[in-house]
Amino acid sequence: MEFLSSILGLVPCLYDHTSKHTVYIRDLKKNLQALSKEMADLNNLYEDVKAKVERAEQRQMMRTKEVGGWIHQVEDMEKEVAEILQRGNQEIQKRCLGCCPRNCWSSYKIGKAVSEKLVAVSGQIGKGHFDVVAEMLPRPLVDELPMEETVGSELAYGRICGFLKDPQVGIMGLYGMGGVGKTTLLKKINNDFLTTSSDFDVVIWDVVSKPPTLKKSGSYLE
Repeated sequence: MEFLSSILGLVPCLYDHTSKHTVYIRDLKKNLQALSKEMADLNNLYEDVKAKVERAEQRQMMRTKEVGGWIHQVEDMEKEVAEILQRGNQEIQKRCLGCCPRNCWSSYKIGKAVSEKLVAVSGQIGKGHFDVVAEMLPRPLVDELPMEETVGSELAYGRICGFLKDPQVGIMGLYGMGGVGKTTLLKKINNDFLTTSSDFDVVIWDVVSKPPTLKKSGSYLE
């Protein structure tokens, strides 16, 4: 009797284990339809998010890393889902009388893949409702200025760069006759800040009239 009780006790366990696996086969067609619909909903959400991002980027904003990652995940997921749907539909077409799989193991594997991908797509939809898709870009340290090629100013350029890096130097003046290249040299130094790091928060380019009007320049720098 004890042996018989043990056998009978195993029956519910075996049935439960088997039913969890057969559901992948039984519900394959239904899950394929559900996956196709969920992927269509995800694609619609993807297009909406991408449109918001593109409008923001036209206003010189930058997409957040979270949004960028989500977009890439959807693009990868779209390819994976298309492949799974194709395999699943082929499996349905192979069934005898439209319901009995010819190869249970093959039908089980694709059924499980469809079920798992359905959960993944639904989860991706849940993650795609962003309050913020982009942020303002930080203001550049300098604005690039058009300039001619500098010739014969390497020595002066090197000295100025050295003074700029010297923490003991607070104010520096560049003097010389008109037309010797002072403005061009300053433009070169200004543009260098686009590609090199520095301790400056911002560089301001101000054109001072001659004779100089300190009040006008002061109001510009405020």
